[in-house]
Amino acid sequence: MASYVQTFMRDATADAAEKMWVSAFAMARSGSLREAANLLAEWVDHAETPPDLRCDLLCLRAWIEISELSVEIPPALQHALRRVGQGEVPRRLGTAAPDMLAELCAEALARDVASEQAHRLIRLFTLRPPSPALERWPYPLRVHTMGRPAIVVDAQPLRFSGKAQRRPLELLHCLIAHGGRDVAVSRLTAELWPREEGAISRGAFDMALKRLRRLLREPAALRLECSRLSLSDEACWIDIRVLERLLGDVDRASDLDQGLELMQRALCLYQGDFLEGEDAPWALLARERLHARLLRGVRRFGQSLESAGRWPDATRLYERVREIFPLEEDLCRRLLRGHMQQGEFTQATHLYGRCRALFAKVLGVMPSRDTTALVFGPRTTSGNR
Repeated sequence: MASYVQTFMRDATADAAEKMWVSAFAMARSGSLREAANLLAEWVDHAETPPDLRCDLLCLRAWIEISELSVEIPPALQHALRRVGQGEVPRRLGTAAPDMLAELCAEALARDVASEQAHRLIRLFTLRPPSPALERWPYPLRVHTMGRPAIVVDAQPLRFSGKAQRRPLELLHCLIAHGGRDVAVSRLTAELWPREEGAISRGAFDMALKRLRRLLREPAALRLECSRLSLSDEACWIDIRVLERLLGDVDRASDLDQGLELMQRALCLYQGDFLEGEDAPWALLARERLHARLLRGVRRFGQSLESAGRWPDATRLYERVREIFPLEEDLCRRLLRGHMQQGEFTQATHLYGRCRALFAKVLGVMPSRDTTALVFGPRTTSGNR
């Protein structure tokens, strides 16, 4: 009799916990995050909560902590992924709300929390990335365009020999150069087959696209609709998209420390010019656009650091970017100003000498009067401006 009562009570508790999960999930979905969190608090650590449900409860609580509380590393997320590592799976959340589970996995990967378990959930539920151009999401296809071009399929770099794949790769790179989304076929054929007639150039495009699909081995990577070609945000990671996203996040950063961390990540991603060695007009234009976007972001953020009096941070930023663009006089001038503001007159003089020699040898010009005046004009520091 006692065993029967215990079984009955356990089943009743499990049924109540299941109903609570449904209620808390509905609250969270409708935006009532505090109410859902309060309801979950009673059951997550309840001794009679079924083990197969506990992982779902923890994942839902972690999603609420991230959405509502902006916790740096949510304890529930660590706890939930630890249980995934022990073999438990949030099947309810993965089935009813894969988008919420995908957000949790993206957060775990971004914060480097139990990445192996996050990868497991992504594979198990075939989760889609919650937003475009995530840095650490395990996309089946990765395309590197900054510096030496490279393509990685399922974590394996593609190897090419000879000229057999030249046209398919040109099509891929030209598509990326034009933004990678909804690019008109007529624009691509005009860039890649400028001397061919309409029907012939379209035939060449179709053949190159067919070969590119076969090369990438990812059916969802390329989408052709209404004579417009796109690279899928869900299947493809493209370094230039991630860079642009990071620079946009720098502009929207809530504070300078966050902006500095995002800017450092963007600069680490920049491994060289867009499609180094490619001299086609479409590649040159895209390269210049990328240069301008990066420099504009650096100048804007650097100005914010200067205005806040964070001259050491601003100086380090300009030094890092000047390694990429050594002939940009504006960067030289900003770096000189940073040294002068910190009273580092010797460093400023040596930097000016190096810039002067470089400009003369490579460009055949001398630094402008404004640049020269920063070093040899009246010496001012932040203390006596």
